[in-house]
Amino acid sequence: MSSPDAIRAIISKIEDITRTIVNATVLLAQEIEQTAAGQAQCAPDMFLQSAVKNYLRRHIKTVLSQTDYCSGAGFASHIDSTSYWLLEWWYRREGGDEQASLELDQATQQRLDFRTFAWFSQPPGEGKAWIHGPYVDYICNTAYTLTCAAPVSVRGVFLGVAAVDILVSRLEQELLACADAPAVVLTNHEGRIIVTTCPRRRIGDLLETDPPAPLFHNSYFRLYAA
Repeated sequence: MSSPDAIRAIISKIEDITRTIVNATVLLAQEIEQTAAGQAQCAPDMFLQSAVKNYLRRHIKTVLSQTDYCSGAGFASHIDSTSYWLLEWWYRREGGDEQASLELDQATQQRLDFRTFAWFSQPPGEGKAWIHGPYVDYICNTAYTLTCAAPVSVRGVFLGVAAVDILVSRLEQELLACADAPAVVLTNHEGRIIVTTCPRRRIGDLLETDPPAPLFHNSYFRLYAA
């Protein structure tokens, strides 16, 4: 495959991954909102109820099973009245979906307060999603991760954040499989490197302050020639 064809293939794959992950995240947020809107009292502590948790799990596992590239999905909420925070999170595993165990240990959760995490504290406007990363997810998978997050709100009340993860290793695998790996660098909009085929660059590093014009960019990513 020639270099221009290889670049086009990589761009097409970036667009497909972006569309897939963002659509899945927004859909998960909408499904949770519909469940919350049907409850007698629309407040974050509703998610402590067994029946509501079961709805949450069904929505999450449906998104997880139907979304290519997705390594994990879930919902996070902080309940101010009790200082209780909820992380209903599920992983995709070879043997089937697996639930994160953090929900069982509130002491651990208090030390890992995700209200300080960008994917929770800086969600976009209602009905939209944004992608945070790359970062090492020390809570769940201890691997470089991108998290796509969308706010969950009902009648103006912020209830939490729906989120979908993609591992950077999976993103790298998908992009490098497109072609004979031309020398490219994929970054977020802050210039932090997500994927690179250039051995002198590393994931998580910042690109130089005055990079060349990107070969491609969308609302979440930029692709440069290395």
